[in-house]
Amino acid sequence: MAPTVCTVRFEDAEGTVHTVTVSAASLYEAVGLAVQAFAAQPWTPPIPAAAPLTVEVRPTSVEHRVTMQRVRQWAAATATSPADRLHRQRVGALLAGR
Repeated sequence: MAPTVCTVRFEDAEGTVHTVTVSAASLYEAVGLAVQAFAAQPWTPPIPAAAPLTVEVRPTSVEHRVTMQRVRQWAAATATSPADRLHRQRVGALLAGR
């Protein structure tokens, strides 16, 4: 799938909504890139495992909500093909900050 512009947001424990725009080829890659971008900002707290993240895919406005826990489970799951394995490894590395 070709990269698409996505806006990823989450709300922290204090009610502050944090938003970042990334270019990603999948829902999980968008979350991984967003986690990396949020971690680079000193005013963004860590994202709790059960916190829902909203991923808006543009230009057609489609939103997906997924928890960090679900993204980690997906990245750790058994791949169905070599391409799938690489994709899951990439998302896992993004989440781990590598």
